[in-house]
Amino acid sequence: MISKSIAGHVLLVGPDYRDHRGGIGAVISVHKDLYEEFNFIASHRPLKNTFLKVLYFIRQLIKLIGYLATHREIKVVHIHSSKQGSFYRKLIIACIVKLIFRKKTINHIHSGNFNRFYDNSNVIGKRLIWFFLKLNDATFTVSDSWKTYFETFFHLKHVHKINNIVTPHQHGNCLCPGTKNGLVYFLFLGMIHPNKGIFDLLQVLTDHRAELLNRIKLFIGGSGQTGQLKQMIEVADLGEMVEFKGWVTGSEKDNLLQFSDVFVLPSYYEGSPVAVLEAMSYGTPVISTTVGGIPEIVRTGFNGWLHRPGDQGALLNAILYYIDEPENIKRHGARSMQMIEGYYPRSVEPQLASIYSSLLS
Repeated sequence: MISKSIAGHVLLVGPDYRDHRGGIGAVISVHKDLYEEFNFIASHRPLKNTFLKVLYFIRQLIKLIGYLATHREIKVVHIHSSKQGSFYRKLIIACIVKLIFRKKTINHIHSGNFNRFYDNSNVIGKRLIWFFLKLNDATFTVSDSWKTYFETFFHLKHVHKINNIVTPHQHGNCLCPGTKNGLVYFLFLGMIHPNKGIFDLLQVLTDHRAELLNRIKLFIGGSGQTGQLKQMIEVADLGEMVEFKGWVTGSEKDNLLQFSDVFVLPSYYEGSPVAVLEAMSYGTPVISTTVGGIPEIVRTGFNGWLHRPGDQGALLNAILYYIDEPENIKRHGARSMQMIEGYYPRSVEPQLASIYSSLLS
């Protein structure tokens, strides 16, 4: 645990982690347990409409200003950011913290497609991005590939890779493949959105229904474009193969991760997805894509199978690989548990404490 002598001088800012729906909120919900004293101000909540979100942000800005004015012991503000709206909210926050209160700032970037965000921004947007990135005293990324990107493209100094944290589990998937009604069970957890590749996955099941029927079962957990998801399952008659669980948390999520044989996340953009890390912590092999930091934690033929995003043929082959060679599920799952060691709190906590200490000194 990061001692109070350090943590008492650090304020974290990011999305509200209570009742989070994944993303940065999921990361902060685990990070909070690393601090003996956890100082936090939420910058965003997923409210019903834009007007309410703006009002909430203004209220939280006032709260931030009041907090910094009355808590002179705060020396470092650790800002969790992403892209688009999150980026511009954190730009305003960083300007207040850095330029008015003269505190040191850390920009902890979680976006899995920041390069696209930058490339698609107009001239003013690009200047603001450069300004915000250069403003901070340190930058955190979630993978080595993103660390390299920010160092080489934006010429940032003091860039650190900070692994996303997952909680260790005493037991993983203990049921051997082939003992569950002869099926291999696959699991998808994440936002129901084309960028996550979920509709590619369903298209593969649709196109090869006859080949896969009575051989696999896919559980889906998540929120987002659920109407389109349910319609696709119904129209393609995938009800026997696919079961949509909605947004899952707590014991229901734990049970799914323990029971499933293979985790699938065929995303188009990622940083270092917490869903993949969680699945690995349960001793589960992973089918995913060669984007962001995923190749740093999943290796084809070692603890999973990677393919290019959108390559449905390769996705099918990966699914068939674990169906036809179920003995590799246990073997790859055990390797996943070995590779996840660096993402446990005991590995990340000393690194954070060291960086905080250097900024405080």
